[in-house]
Amino acid sequence: MAFSIHKEVAIKKHVPFTVSQNDGRTLVSQVVDGLRQGIVGGFYRPGDVVPSYRDLSSMLGVSQIVTKAALRQLAEEGFIVSRPRIGSVVRDRMEKQWRGHVVFVSEVGEENYAQTVLSGVLLDRLTAAGYLMTQVSLPQTSPGQYDFSRLDVALAQSVDLIVTVFARPPILARLARQKIPYAVFSEYAKIPPSAVGGTWLDFDLAMPDFAVACKAEGVKEVVMFYFWPTRGDAAVVLRKAGVRVRKVLVKVELSKISLIDVKRAGMETFARLIAEGRLPRGTVCLITDDYLASGALTAIACAGLKIPEDLRLVTFANKHLGPVYIRELTRMEFDARHAGEVLSDAVLEYLKTGVYPPNSVVGPVWVEGETLGM
Repeated sequence: MAFSIHKEVAIKKHVPFTVSQNDGRTLVSQVVDGLRQGIVGGFYRPGDVVPSYRDLSSMLGVSQIVTKAALRQLAEEGFIVSRPRIGSVVRDRMEKQWRGHVVFVSEVGEENYAQTVLSGVLLDRLTAAGYLMTQVSLPQTSPGQYDFSRLDVALAQSVDLIVTVFARPPILARLARQKIPYAVFSEYAKIPPSAVGGTWLDFDLAMPDFAVACKAEGVKEVVMFYFWPTRGDAAVVLRKAGVRVRKVLVKVELSKISLIDVKRAGMETFARLIAEGRLPRGTVCLITDDYLASGALTAIACAGLKIPEDLRLVTFANKHLGPVYIRELTRMEFDARHAGEVLSDAVLEYLKTGVYPPNSVVGPVWVEGETLGM
């Protein structure tokens, strides 16, 4: 493809955006979004040379590490191409470069390990198969309200499929009105009727194994700690196995979840129950969130208690992330990379056949550690 180079003009242009430490996005995401919108909106024309990572660093007041990463992502998405002795040149988007285009939609918030791994695996798999993937993060403007301008920019191009993760009802409603096929990665088994399909994150997959372990250990009652109602409800499975369940709702503001607040809530809840004598020796605690568990472990250690000698504990965990304890935790472990592979297989199957696999399910597996048995 021939390029008409406008290096001197492009270098002298001011970037059509700014970055802010108060923005909910990372600095890399802000630079990528700004440059991408500049290209799609015509500020940079095909053949223009965008500012170098050094110039971007100076213009925006961010580190060269940030601007290098931003330019690398734009190159992976096909917006620019590196030319020796010239720089990063804007590609002609009218030329067919990819087999198709997938837009990955998520909500702006605190860094989510599982979501980051999911998107990374999906990006790698789609790129290897010849598909472009554009990532769009939607910020909340107020509780239940979102700024969809970034999505509108991404959807101004040809799009074969939208994939959204952990989407809230307003986001799903917006996607349903786009008349573009979309799929969900969701904690809910019921897929929206307007979606082409979905991959279900079933937090209960390891519950039958937990029930078997409880029976083997002679457990009569389990105290279940939770803050999100859809995550890992052991009650049905355990009661069928003859094990009583006492639920403890840990109060966390769900409209704007902060991970440090979840940890603090777990720590304060356990500290209070221990001080009140409501977790007697031998109590089996099931903690349905890894951040809750991190806080609980802090409270248990501060109280001078040991696991499993004083309290017995089972927790949800992310593979390679934890939480961790001096003894190996008995846990229901979620492998985000494996989940990303399952999601990628389903998305690629849809792109190939037009049919999203109906039984695409991921969830945690049971890992027998040292903190349930006495």
